[in-house]
Amino acid sequence: MSERTLSKRGQESLPVGQLFEKFVELNITPDLLTYRDGPFGSRALRTALSSFFNDYFNPVEKVLPEHLLVAGGVTSIIDLICFAVADEGDGILIGRPLYTSFANDVKSRAGAVLCPVSSEGRDPMGEAMVEMFEKELIKREKEGTRVRGIILASVEALKAYMRFCQRHNIHFISDEVYAMSIYRTPSNASAVPFTSVLAIDTSNLIDANLVHVLYGVSKDFSSNGLRAGVLLSQHNPSVPRALKSIAPFSWPASVTEHYWTALLNDRAFLDAYFAKNSERLAVGYARVTGFLKEQGVRWVEGSNAGFFVWADFRGVLGGDVLVSDGEQQVETVAVGRPSQVYRTSRKAKARDDWFFEKMVRAKVFVASGNAFFAEEHGWYRVSFSVPTEVLEMGLERLRGVLEE
Repeated sequence: MSERTLSKRGQESLPVGQLFEKFVELNITPDLLTYRDGPFGSRALRTALSSFFNDYFNPVEKVLPEHLLVAGGVTSIIDLICFAVADEGDGILIGRPLYTSFANDVKSRAGAVLCPVSSEGRDPMGEAMVEMFEKELIKREKEGTRVRGIILASVEALKAYMRFCQRHNIHFISDEVYAMSIYRTPSNASAVPFTSVLAIDTSNLIDANLVHVLYGVSKDFSSNGLRAGVLLSQHNPSVPRALKSIAPFSWPASVTEHYWTALLNDRAFLDAYFAKNSERLAVGYARVTGFLKEQGVRWVEGSNAGFFVWADFRGVLGGDVLVSDGEQQVETVAVGRPSQVYRTSRKAKARDDWFFEKMVRAKVFVASGNAFFAEEHGWYRVSFSVPTEVLEMGLERLRGVLEE
């Protein structure tokens, strides 16, 4: 956490102290300084992960160690799976807003093209969103881009997306990194609980060879600096087999594997940790949404997983300007992603830039929707997974910005 700018970033409020104690307690042996079992994940870790998936993800079919390939983070896993299923210039569909790093993850080595899918007012979690994926796929293929897959973070309409992928013979890549970061508050009591694609019987829905799951140590285990992710291709052994030729470029550290294995094998600790994680996330979510309500800021309600609130600051910034607003248009580059350029309103962009700079001067960082391919200007991603005292300080600074 910067002393100069209060950054409301993810992962910090989870029970990190408990995790650090587990890390310190590790029995570091000389073999952990070696290559051990090679670049695809140690046998011990893959065994522990398969047991974890079987116990917590409710799979229709038992997950086995040979279904898994471990690499140095989920970023590396996305890079690897795109390299396996897409050729240079092929498209990968992802709904907006989306994690900003996806643009690099799919393109840097595989050369695939990120194809953001707009909701245009539809529920981005609901079945109607599948129509927008269909629309984007048809548009891209008319333009000459062959679509090879979709990447989905948890959505309600899993079966509808499976049918969509089957119709077009494209890969269904399920990003389940927040699977255990679930919380419940009075405001989201009716939210649909997390369901892994592993828990869906794919019969008559999709060729199971097209289904893949992504998971990692960064989010649920609050350990994003240790870099470990896993690809689960339960019914398509050709994918991990093909990736073994390039997996050494994403070799996970032996100490990281040992740490994650120790956590996964300690079920008493895991159950207590996940319960505390859920409790703290619920408190953070309630505090931030309560603050936004006081300030007259709208947000997407009903979330029950993850570390962020998607908030609409247009009401307090003046105006309700859409991306397509007005005749004055300017090319905008998504933050840190020069390959992703889209058209936007000059007025709306100037307003966002002004508000963002104002927050930075007040030493509070709230990420602009521009970094996440937002469909409209004025949206921001507010993180609540920080220690209580940091969250309160950040909200006070943000209050000062809004009331100035």
